[in-house]
Amino acid sequence: MKRGDAAAAMALIAPDAVFVESGKLETRDEYEKNHLPADIGFEKQVSGKRSPVKVTVKGDTAWLIATTEYAGTFDGQDVDFVSAQLAVLSLESGAWRIRSIHWSSRRR
Repeated sequence: MKRGDAAAAMALIAPDAVFVESGKLETRDEYEKNHLPADIGFEKQVSGKRSPVKVTVKGDTAWLIATTEYAGTFDGQDVDFVSAQLAVLSLESGAWRIRSIHWSSRRR
């Protein structure tokens, strides 16, 4: 995301992945078309301080939990919030693929 490489980001996402944010569900295709460009732009403009990532692996399934504090300016608007992230991955053919990501945030 920081490098702006949309193809590399999408290569990590399973074909049937579902994204959860602000009470909405997005398919992989919807995320790529509607959300990914803004996420890449945001990551390029705003610095984040990530908490330690907690990773749990059970067989061919893993989940990661973290928070990130964001402060800065995005497209001319001040931002100051904490984001919580939960990602679920599965191991397929020797490679981990993202099956779902849930983001939530709160103002500081």
